Amino acid sequence: INVISMGSDVLNFQTKLSLDEGMSFYRDEFGKLGYTERDILTVTSSTTFSMVFDGHKSGKAIAVQGVDLGDGTINISITLSDI
Repeated sequence: INVISMGSDVLNFQTKLSLDEGMSFYRDEFGKLGYTERDILTVTSSTTFSMVFDGHKSGKAIAVQGVDLGDGTINISITLSDI
């Protein structure tokens, strides 16, 4: 895993999870923390996904985006945002 922190509000990394596995992971883990997915903002395709969760103590939304890099890995970007 190659993890890059881009300031306090952005995290970027690559993983061997599939897009579906990545989405399931964040739904499960953020759900356990009491975060709520904004279903209306969830977008998926064969090569990308984007999800937004509410409930972070900062009051900001958590945006999770995944992109298939085509080599068996996906890039995940997690951002705290005023969405």
